[in-house]
Amino acid sequence: MKLHNTRKLSRIIKFTGTSIVTAALLSASMAAQALDAVAYYSDKNSNRVFIIDPRNMSLVDTIPTTGSDPYPIDKVGGNKVYVTTRESESLDVIDSDGTNFFSTGTIPLTHKPRSVSYNSNTKLALVSGTKKAVMSIIDTTTDTVVGTVGNTTELAPSDFGGSLATGHPFWVNDRKFLLTDRARRKVHLYKVKQKPNGQYKITKLDTIHTRTSVHHWAKIPGATGYWAKRTFYGVEEGAPGEGKPPAVLKIRVNGNDLKKKGRVKLTGFDPATMGSHHLGMHPDGKHIYIGSAEGHTFVIDRTSMSIVSVVDSGKNAGHTTFNAATNTAVTTNHKDTFMTLIDMTNHTKISDVIGVATANPPSGLSQSHTTSFDPDNSGFYYTSAAADGNYVEIDALSGNVTRTLPLDFGNGYTIQGTYNWNLTQTGGSEAPQ
Repeated sequence: MKLHNTRKLSRIIKFTGTSIVTAALLSASMAAQALDAVAYYSDKNSNRVFIIDPRNMSLVDTIPTTGSDPYPIDKVGGNKVYVTTRESESLDVIDSDGTNFFSTGTIPLTHKPRSVSYNSNTKLALVSGTKKAVMSIIDTTTDTVVGTVGNTTELAPSDFGGSLATGHPFWVNDRKFLLTDRARRKVHLYKVKQKPNGQYKITKLDTIHTRTSVHHWAKIPGATGYWAKRTFYGVEEGAPGEGKPPAVLKIRVNGNDLKKKGRVKLTGFDPATMGSHHLGMHPDGKHIYIGSAEGHTFVIDRTSMSIVSVVDSGKNAGHTTFNAATNTAVTTNHKDTFMTLIDMTNHTKISDVIGVATANPPSGLSQSHTTSFDPDNSGFYYTSAAADGNYVEIDALSGNVTRTLPLDFGNGYTIQGTYNWNLTQTGGSEAPQ
């Protein structure tokens, strides 16, 4: 187990309140030793990516993007990541040899990108569109687009969840994927197949209509059995202006057919105040956690498709991250100053982690989309106070913020990124094998 001195001390000190220790910034030239883990966060304000050593709470490097408006960052094999630049028709590529980080160019697209989903078995990546309900498929071994499908007519959605034309791309299996058209409230099932000549054939198999726009899809953790492996859950975001609350939608893919199998609406509050975008699949494979804008996290039994608990959270409760080692779930409250800790066994609130963010902006988000527990140091949890431009470490066992790292002295907007907890030492840039 990798356990750093800072973590040993944090277990010895008895916290009586929020303890914030500001870490010193470390430039790339000062990084004298190889890293074992990094966090990447986009700075939407300044077209750059911050690369952070989470365990030592230091800034390792800052890399400018070629494209404009960087937002999601996704790992695509090895140490390579794709940076989604939402106002450019391209993706930026960043790679690493385990010590140094470098831009290796861009991938041209025929549309502006929304986000990326990587398939480690086929080495293909999906990237969906922001203005058009389209999907491009990328061969990550060559960083080239092998095909683009979908509706090229621009149309903006009106439901909760923003103006992007598509939801997150989703692999059903190694050959099939979902393209979610948020504006038209449709979900399309596609199949991609490589022909003997190396070319790819992409075929649309089926389409379903949804009650409101769908933001993303999730698989059952550890699914076994024919139907469990073909059953998926999506977030119907809700339509506050139409009085439609958000919901969890259950679907099943059987061969070339896409079928709706159930729905749980989030109830008990005014639909005009509600809205959801992400659900979290509990490690037990049975429960689903989903936050809503009015400030609650709903716990759903996916077998009975019923609500079994409602936890008071914060404004714009969004993502839930689970840590089975400590039996703790953490809810990101996008427009609040605190995060919420939940007991994963009885689905009840433990406490709020105060002091995560000082800003509660009228626009934008106070807390980022991307959070992660350290798999080698139980209870330590990392996130970004997006509007503050701060990187934050939390001890979920004590419920306290333990360290903060200012990024560009509070001027950044670090809204989304990714983690690589197993950074490999390659001795140079490598395409995934």
